[in-house]
Amino acid sequence: MKYYRMRSLTAMLAALAAAAALPAVAAMMAPPSLSVTSPSPGATIRGNSIPVSLAVHDFSIECANIGKTNTPMGEGHVHVMIDGMNMAHLALPQCSTSFSISTQGLSSGKHMLTVVLASDAHVMSSAPVTIPFRYEAAHSKGLPSAMTGGKPSLRILSPRSGASLGKRFNLVLAVDNFDLSCDLEGRKDVAGWGHVHVFVQQHGETTESAATPMVAMMKTPQGMKMGRMLMKQTGMSINQLKPMMMMAEPGLVGMPCTKTIPVDLSTWHSGPAKIVVQLANNDHMPAAGAAPAVLDVTLK
Repeated sequence: MKYYRMRSLTAMLAALAAAAALPAVAAMMAPPSLSVTSPSPGATIRGNSIPVSLAVHDFSIECANIGKTNTPMGEGHVHVMIDGMNMAHLALPQCSTSFSISTQGLSSGKHMLTVVLASDAHVMSSAPVTIPFRYEAAHSKGLPSAMTGGKPSLRILSPRSGASLGKRFNLVLAVDNFDLSCDLEGRKDVAGWGHVHVFVQQHGETTESAATPMVAMMKTPQGMKMGRMLMKQTGMSINQLKPMMMMAEPGLVGMPCTKTIPVDLSTWHSGPAKIVVQLANNDHMPAAGAAPAVLDVTLK
């Protein structure tokens, strides 16, 4: 979590300056919201996945612009967390209102599913909704055994740095001493296991300050009411909630778990772009000792 906050510090400071201009706009707009239609509160889940269905209001679900900071408010994706409300518990970003979450590594007993709308820059865009459920783990996979061996490492095999390429391409990686699994994202860390974070940085697409609609909304009467509800639901003070609402991850286009990664930058500008790829543990912290791989390309 410390790493996440450090990465977001610049965006947070810039967002503070921008937030003052947003309350008047926020007051005129219906705030985005979502509800969980499945599972129902208190449901018992069995098997290898949790089927989730949502109803979303005043928000457009899409991933074509994921990672950008220059997109309008009211669009983005869904963040899903199990047994927590921070990045350490985050599963893959979801780009639809129906999806499944792996149960690998969950113990039998009571758990909490939390969903929240997130902007393209991964800033909280709605009040979170939390659903308690019970899990029976008789037939599920447990956590894998820790990997033993050398230091994890990552290289980009293709494309080559300096390449000029189309906006849809495959990012091909070489990963050593590290196993990739999407099912373990947001679960307890296991040495040598995790996934990949892919960032794209481009002037005009990721250089604007990420909007923080929830912070602006908190200055309206409706937002104050919502703030009180959030404090009651989470047990957190408003000063603890605000930093969480302002966290952003500009340029994060995916958290995949394969060595060949399809990248679609169709909505991005033509011109220079920087791609940064990093090995991440299950809790999304950087894998110890693994340097990120950096690629400079020109998008046609």
